[in-house]
Amino acid sequence: MKTNIALIGMAGAGKSSVGLELAGLLGLAFVDVDILIEEDQGRPLQEVLNLSGLQGFRALEEKVLLTLDCENHVIATGGSAIYSDAGMAHLEKSAYLVLLDVALPVLEQRVGDFAQRGLVKEGGQSFAQLFAERQPLYRKHADLVVPCTDLPVPAICKSIQDWWQMLLKAEMEKAES
Repeated sequence: MKTNIALIGMAGAGKSSVGLELAGLLGLAFVDVDILIEEDQGRPLQEVLNLSGLQGFRALEEKVLLTLDCENHVIATGGSAIYSDAGMAHLEKSAYLVLLDVALPVLEQRVGDFAQRGLVKEGGQSFAQLFAERQPLYRKHADLVVPCTDLPVPAICKSIQDWWQMLLKAEMEKAES
């Protein structure tokens, strides 16, 4: 049985903020993949990206994803985790994937100067192009899509909590039959 919830979505979607609050609400531990990368490399994410380059960063991110071995956690993934087929497959073994779906204009406003955000993107790629490239990948992997554009963090968490409790109830009923 899957005991983790992994949050996926673009930078600015609220994965870390929602993840922390959701973990507390559900009585689960919380882990942020971006922080694990920073701890592994001993430097801020943007610096890791600058030094490693696009492919190097993706390899580091995949390594961190593949070493995740936890139960009863809310996991905030990096926005680019979706590019790692192996990483996603590993997550899907123990976690339900929840897409925090936020409209592009809201993400652009939240992220601001995305050149300073630690975004894993091709040179010259705009935020809108990155969004368009990633959306189908997020949706392909998501067990649940939560429209978050106009929702505060507590409402997003409540929506996921209701879904999680429904899943757990179904699992228990299945086990009893």
